Amino acid sequence: MTSVRRRDFLAAGGALLLAGCSRSDGDRVATPTTSAPSTSAAETSSAAPSPTEEPAPTPGTPAEILARSTVPVLCFHQIREFRADDSAYARTIITPPAVLTAQLQALRDGGYTPVTAPAVVDHLQFGTALPDRPVLLTFDDGSVTHATAALPVLQQFGFPAAFFPMTVVLDKPDWLSSDQLRELDAAGMTIGAHSWDHQRMDQLTGDQWTEQLDAPAATLAGILGHPVDLLAYPHGMWNQEALPHVATAGYRAAFQLADTTDPAQPLLTIRRIMPPPTWDGATLLAHLESDF
Repeated sequence: MTSVRRRDFLAAGGALLLAGCSRSDGDRVATPTTSAPSTSAAETSSAAPSPTEEPAPTPGTPAEILARSTVPVLCFHQIREFRADDSAYARTIITPPAVLTAQLQALRDGGYTPVTAPAVVDHLQFGTALPDRPVLLTFDDGSVTHATAALPVLQQFGFPAAFFPMTVVLDKPDWLSSDQLRELDAAGMTIGAHSWDHQRMDQLTGDQWTEQLDAPAATLAGILGHPVDLLAYPHGMWNQEALPHVATAGYRAAFQLADTTDPAQPLLTIRRIMPPPTWDGATLLAHLESDF
């Protein structure tokens, strides 16, 4: 589920520099005057404070990151009405728009505040503050319903979210287009990668790592005009072999769907849960309390 910058100011010693220049005239003595000395533009400019950057915040240890890993992260997929040909499994990951609206209303009524994915990662990595009862909303795969159905509901509540599309489906019927990705990005949503074609990352070998990790990040960056450094594992699956490949590909954090977080690399194994459409508001809130 952007880093923090702080600035302080150092006073410049412009007056001392000007005084040193005047002493270079040797024994010449200035003629006394009764008028008050004027402040030159150079002196005014040199006296202004110069902003300087503080050192970057220190990342937490794995143990510190694990201790902060209590922010609930929810994962949704298609946002649409059920169809007659939907399988029993599909009906567990399809959320009708009215159900999504009810679940988001439950979050608001329960005092939860949805936050951005970068804010969650900053909190985990550096300990930066989050509002009381934060929650992160994420949407996987790249269904066109993320733009046509999820985005309007999110905007109705003023909630941010993160979207993780496969790149193989972009600009194809029923999937997000490049323009819709830019629309989500411009609306304040975070865009992350979800592989090229949804291969399980606990089963990749050889050149598949570049195809499934490096290429999607480059494709999304080309569409959006800025880097993409968050990943959601397809099927929520990962293993120990995957983690160094994810880090080498430049991902800052990665989201999964297992019950445990890797104790050595918790930023690359951030937990999520999938709320089924059968959960009413009370059930959803109960799981946020018990599962995180």
